[in-house]
Amino acid sequence: MRISIRLKFIILIFLLLTIVTLLIFYFTLDRVREALSHEIKLQGELIGRMIALNAEDPLITNDDLYLATIVADASKNEGVIYAFITDREGRIRAHNDVRWIGKNVNDYKFPGNVYRVVHPILLAGKKEIGKVYIGLDIGRIESTTQKIQLILITIASIGLFLGIIGAVILSSFMSRPIKQLVYGAQQIAKGRYDVRIKIKSRDEIGELTEAFNNMAKSLKEKEQIKDAFRRYVSHQVAEEIFKDPDKYVNLLKGTRKKVTVLFADVRKFTPLSEKLPPEQVVALLNELLSAMTNVVFRYEGTIDKFIGDCLMAVYGAPIEHPDDPNRAVMSAVDIQKEIQKINERRKRFGQPTMSIGIGINSGEAVVGNIGSQERLDYTVIGDTVNLASRLQEVAGGGEIVISERVFNEINVPFTFQGPYLIKVKGKENPVRIYKLIMSQEA
Repeated sequence: MRISIRLKFIILIFLLLTIVTLLIFYFTLDRVREALSHEIKLQGELIGRMIALNAEDPLITNDDLYLATIVADASKNEGVIYAFITDREGRIRAHNDVRWIGKNVNDYKFPGNVYRVVHPILLAGKKEIGKVYIGLDIGRIESTTQKIQLILITIASIGLFLGIIGAVILSSFMSRPIKQLVYGAQQIAKGRYDVRIKIKSRDEIGELTEAFNNMAKSLKEKEQIKDAFRRYVSHQVAEEIFKDPDKYVNLLKGTRKKVTVLFADVRKFTPLSEKLPPEQVVALLNELLSAMTNVVFRYEGTIDKFIGDCLMAVYGAPIEHPDDPNRAVMSAVDIQKEIQKINERRKRFGQPTMSIGIGINSGEAVVGNIGSQERLDYTVIGDTVNLASRLQEVAGGGEIVISERVFNEINVPFTFQGPYLIKVKGKENPVRIYKLIMSQEA
C-alpha cells in the first residue's frame, strides 16, 4: 500500500506531539503529587509542633478543657481528619471526637488514607510527658491531581489539534513542490526538456528545485548536441562527444575554427537517373552514399550534409585531430576504392559504372547550428567550404583535387601532380591545386 509523504509527515508529527504530551503529563503529575505530599508533611509537622508547645503546661496541670480547645482549633485546619493528645500512659486526654476521650490510644482505630504525624510533648524540652497525634487527609492529593489532569488533558487535546492542523498545512507546503518535481521528472522522461519549476522558497526544497531546473537545462543542451551530432558522426565520435557534452556546447552556438572540408560528387548521375526507375535510382544513390559515409566515419569525420548525389564531409569539427588533412585525403582515396569495388560488381551484372569527383580544402570556417527554430542543422560555412566545393567541380570522375594549403599540411604516401593554376568562381586570383595520382599509390 502506498503511503504519501504528506500522510507520513502528519503521522510523525502526531506521534511526536503525543509522546511529548504524555511525558509532560507524567512528569507534571508526578511533581504535583510530590509537592502536595511534601506540603501535607510540613503541615502535619507544623500543627503537631504547635500543639505540643501549647499542650505542655495544660497537660501537667490536668487542664483538659484547654487541651480540648487546642485540639478543636487544630481540627479547623484544612485536611485535618483527627487530632488528639495523650498523656504519658497513652490515655487520650483531648480529641476532636469526644467519644475517644479517656480511652487508650492502643484501642483507637486510625482511619485509612491519611498521613499520620506523631509528635512528642516534652517537659522543658527533655522529658516526654505525652504525644500529639495528627491525621491529614491525603485524598486531596488525588483530588488536586485529577483537576490538574483534566486541565492537562484539555491543554494537550488543544495542542494536538493545533499540531495536527499545523502538520497538515506544513506537509501541504512541503509536498506541493515535491509533487511539482515529480511532474517535472515525468515530463523529462517524456523528452520535454523545456519544463521548469518555479522556485517558491529559499530552503532545501528551493535548492532542490533549482538543481532540478539546472538539470533540465543541461539535459536539453545535451539532447540538442545529440540531435545535432548523432546523424552526422560515427558511433566512436558520438560516444566521445557524449562523454563531455558541455565541452561541445559552444560548437552549436557558433565558433570559428580550422577544418578540412571534403566534397564528393557522383558524376553524370542525373542523366543516368532519368533512364532508371525511381526505385533503382534511390537504391543506387543510397548504395553510393552509404559507402562514402562509412569511409568518412572510419576516419572520424563528420557528415555535414547530402546535396542530392553529393556528399559534404568535415574533419576537425566537432572533434579535431592534429592530422585532419591526412584523414580527409585518406578518406578520399578509400572512397575511390569503394566506388571501384561497386563498379566491378555492376560490370558483372551488365550495369553502367559510376565515378566520383572529390575536392578537398583546409582553413578556418564558422561552425554551428544554422537554420530556423523549426529546423537547425549543424554545418560549416565560409570561404574554405566554398573553395572545396569549387575544387570538387574541377575534379573529373575518379579524380581527387586538393588545395595548396592541404598539400602543404599533409603527410601521406601518395603521389600528386601539380601545381596547376586554375580560375575558380568567387576568387579574383588563380588558385593552386594538386591532383592525387591513384595509380601510383605507395
